[in-house]
Amino acid sequence: MGKKRKMISCAACRVQRKKCSKECVLAPHFPPNDPEKFAIVHRIFGTGQIIKLLQGMEGEQRADAVNSMVYEASARVKDPVHGCAKEFDGLQKQIDELESQLAATQAELKNLRSHYDKLVSFLGIEPPDSHLVEYATVSTSQPAEDIMYEEVDSFLPWASLWDT
Repeated sequence: MGKKRKMISCAACRVQRKKCSKECVLAPHFPPNDPEKFAIVHRIFGTGQIIKLLQGMEGEQRADAVNSMVYEASARVKDPVHGCAKEFDGLQKQIDELESQLAATQAELKNLRSHYDKLVSFLGIEPPDSHLVEYATVSTSQPAEDIMYEEVDSFLPWASLWDT
């Protein structure tokens, strides 16, 4: 006769010291070989809240929710007061610094363009159209993929000044 296959409890059921059923909502997300993953989430959110949250979701959403809970729980263990908010604040500060650097760089480019235009005007030569560059302005609401700069082969506009 066939042997009954013993079902291995998921990490969640192991921590709770109960048998894991086929309908266990936690089993797909907390494998038996990673008990620490459930333990940290259980310590912060509690089993009831985890189950309630996961039951209100579908497949891919559940995996994302579990990943978010693990991330938040890990952050709460490291910093019980601020948790993820501290990390988000740090990232926002980095964004602000980079936007400031971008604005300064754009201002410098505008300044250099102005000097170039004055030099070309002073020398009385017409710059070749193929080497003109339009610099985009960047706002925080504009995605980086939408910002394109026309490529300039080299400093040919400057070289053309000495050729005449």
